[in-house]
Amino acid sequence: MDIQRHSSKLVLLGQKNIQNSLLVGFLQQRLPLECEMLDSAQELSPSDLPEDAIICLDGTSLRQERCVQVLELIQHQHNPSRAIIYNLEQNWPHEQLIQWPEVAGFFYKGASQAHVAKGVMAILNGEVWFSRRLMNSFMAKFRRAPAKTPAALYNLTRREKQILQLSASGAKNADIAQVLNVSTHTVKTHMYNLFKKINVSNRIQAINWAKEHLPSHELEPLEA
Repeated sequence: MDIQRHSSKLVLLGQKNIQNSLLVGFLQQRLPLECEMLDSAQELSPSDLPEDAIICLDGTSLRQERCVQVLELIQHQHNPSRAIIYNLEQNWPHEQLIQWPEVAGFFYKGASQAHVAKGVMAILNGEVWFSRRLMNSFMAKFRRAPAKTPAALYNLTRREKQILQLSASGAKNADIAQVLNVSTHTVKTHMYNLFKKINVSNRIQAINWAKEHLPSHELEPLEA
């Protein structure tokens, strides 16, 4: 959701009524998108939803379960579209759909057409459009403190971290010796020492420890 994408189409999935027709017409005038409407009563197939588009789901005419069905179709697209849900009331079950990465915004009942257009434009520019209330609730529910860094990590020497990183990237002792320009005996000595420091008894356990505790940028695959 934080990457700008260049959608060219907007599809409103809802009841064919005056409100939705006026909204589609307004968005067509205000946005650099081709806008159209699909009747929410019809059965949808994957081919009915364009890829890399903005799919607007009418919360009034689509129950949460129906929205999930549409999101599942989007999820299996080669270039997934982004979905927004409008005509919502606060604390409706639809708000739980914020967990879906394909959902980029919510618009509540009473939102003006101009407000919806502004939000869609922000989404086109790589943003999301959720209320502060909802974002605060979502973050409070899903944010977790990172795992505590084991003291053993600070006890490893720079060379031991290098060898552990290379091992976790798939290198054998001979490969490590060549990369670091040392002997295989030296590599084995370092491996023995770091095994004791991180309290493991074999290479597999050491690699698993490294994947859990070493910073991710230190675990890049070994280049051929």
